[in-house]
Amino acid sequence: MPLVDSAGHKTTLAAYKGKVVVISDVMTLCQETCPLDTANIVQAARAVEKAGLANKVEFLSITIDPQRDTTAQLAAYRNLFAPAPADWATLNGNPSDLTKLWKDLGVWSQKVAEGKPPAANWRTGARLTYDLNHSDDVFFLDRNGREQALLQGPAHVASGTRMPKALNRFMDDDGHKNLAHPSSDAWTTQQVLHNISTLVHHPIAQ
Repeated sequence: MPLVDSAGHKTTLAAYKGKVVVISDVMTLCQETCPLDTANIVQAARAVEKAGLANKVEFLSITIDPQRDTTAQLAAYRNLFAPAPADWATLNGNPSDLTKLWKDLGVWSQKVAEGKPPAANWRTGARLTYDLNHSDDVFFLDRNGREQALLQGPAHVASGTRMPKALNRFMDDDGHKNLAHPSSDAWTTQQVLHNISTLVHHPIAQ
């Protein structure tokens, strides 16, 4: 599966074999759930880094919106979390390849009309012309690339987790509701770290 990171460098999923890989689907122009999911993923990546395990784990936020999530858009998204952890990458790829990847993993998305009034891209200010309804999934692959665990649905962002101001402003009413009142089954950073700890056989403190 060929991919391109936010610096324009080409890579593949196979390049991460030998590491525990955490894959999350993302859309940088999502206003409801992706900002929460990404905040938790970055929080987990920082904890892994702090534990000295960054060379054994890789977090991949791969877009479901390749037309709009250009290299520049993904780079800006990553920079919102500066200093971004070294073990976290934001990735794009060929739309047909990504469609196959997400189909194989069971991630769904559906193009729908943008709301009224339309939101504006938090980076460029350009008015959005469509939205994507999509599932929220976090996959945990072992060192041999085999899926071992899955978290689904929006994240529960704990107090103290960093949420970039630009994304906080960009979120709509549903997004702020998810942030302030997470559902009882929303996944947490601690669950992410527990799954990784199991796969690397090393405890990781949040």
